[in-house]
Amino acid sequence: MRSVFITAMLLASGAFAQTAAGLDGVWVRGGGGGRGGPTTQWSPDALAFTPAGQKQLEANKPGKGPRAVVPAFGNDPMGGANPPGLYRTLVYNRAFETVQLPGRIVQLFEWAKTWRVIWMDGRPVPDDIPEGPYWYGYSVGKWEGDTLVVQTMALDERAWFDEWGTPISPDAKVEERWRRVSKDKMELVIKVTDPTFYVKPWVSDPKVYTLQPKGELIEMIFAPMDEIQFNNRIRDPAAGKK
Repeated sequence: MRSVFITAMLLASGAFAQTAAGLDGVWVRGGGGGRGGPTTQWSPDALAFTPAGQKQLEANKPGKGPRAVVPAFGNDPMGGANPPGLYRTLVYNRAFETVQLPGRIVQLFEWAKTWRVIWMDGRPVPDDIPEGPYWYGYSVGKWEGDTLVVQTMALDERAWFDEWGTPISPDAKVEERWRRVSKDKMELVIKVTDPTFYVKPWVSDPKVYTLQPKGELIEMIFAPMDEIQFNNRIRDPAAGKK
């Protein structure tokens, strides 16, 4: 009887380990992970900028966060219906689906109805991507135990790092560490290395995503024609801008 009980416990433990390691499913950020700090939504700490980084930070005029201006007088790239980019998407509260396939992991984003590929076929992380930069970067990943470690580079500097206008340079490289911490929770911690804009590498606080067992992605596209109409009818009149 005891051996049956032990076997059952081992099987249950193994099943949970497999579930915890897998990242498949539809996820939404929430249920922990902090709300950002004085500089960025990604970290509670004030970031140390180089002179070039500080200049770019001040040049970015967001409509949200501690440096917010009236949106009509800002310069948020999304005000022209441009893509949000990878890390602004990941810190935003919109659903995405992770699908593990042979040799790659694909993340499908509801926001802007786009995707990114994480290459898992054993290729090395390149020194450079001449074809880039890309709004969603170029990513290579591998498993370290139950943690998916992703190296992302070739990010388009025009994409803000979050909704608060946190900048990155073309030299930015980001390490992502994804881990399923329970049946319905997944955690992401990133490390940003960008010597052009930041005095030293910085690490985010953990961002927590909650599994949506019955979740389905919907279409959410910011079409330029819709954005122009919104700006002309609502955003600009509300700010008294003509």
